[in-house]
Amino acid sequence: MKKLTFPLLLVTSFGLVTPAVAQTDIGDILSGVARTMVEQELEKTAFAQARSANTAEAYRNYLSRFPNGANRANAERALTRLGGSVTPGQPSPPPVTGDVRPASVEAQIGLSRTQRMQLQTQLTALGYPTGVADGLWGSNTRTAIGRWQTANKLPSTGYVTAQQVRLIAQQAGPVAGTPQPDGPDTVDDRTEEQLLSLTTEERRDIQRRLTRLGYRPGGIDGVFGAGTRRAVAAWQRDEGLRASGYITADQVRELRRQTG
Repeated sequence: MKKLTFPLLLVTSFGLVTPAVAQTDIGDILSGVARTMVEQELEKTAFAQARSANTAEAYRNYLSRFPNGANRANAERALTRLGGSVTPGQPSPPPVTGDVRPASVEAQIGLSRTQRMQLQTQLTALGYPTGVADGLWGSNTRTAIGRWQTANKLPSTGYVTAQQVRLIAQQAGPVAGTPQPDGPDTVDDRTEEQLLSLTTEERRDIQRRLTRLGYRPGGIDGVFGAGTRRAVAAWQRDEGLRASGYITADQVRELRRQTG
């Protein structure tokens, strides 16, 4: 146990280790498994520090230290947003002035749950069944949107734009039983998260995935307290989404995609 305890303590107190101690050759006392654990912790800490600094140089430094790190894609994406290039000396692309990813574009519309239910009903009437019109856009709804987009010679992303919402309504016309908008064009993320009925293990899984991406929920206990809400909001902000701190079905799927 001594051989495993020492390196783990070294990592746990990473911010307090002096340069002299950091240079100690621990290769002789670390097993392969322990070494991997240390490297993973170092990589997560380095990415968290890069995120905290939020500069092109910080992300570039992370990539130079961990070229194949678990957060490589996130660091490269952050670099692009900041207008930096991955390799020093290469011309930097122009800064990204707005997030144009399909999920972000749809999020900016701010569809209410009633409006989502309305769109599901309209798509089903057009021959693109979405399943139950509950306002929770799962895989059935995303597939239906993608099929409608393909039929209308549009990029099949599975996410709608404001113009596409209007076109779907125009094509469907009046549909019996279609819910009518009943309030501001905003999504109640808290309600959507509640409707997901996440189990304790599913909540732990979300916390673990946030931690892997460098966001600190403050524990893997299945309880979405202040720490987890801040971590979710930080991830949402970095993804160009509304930073509500409450996670939706779409966001759970994206979080799983990013972490494998």
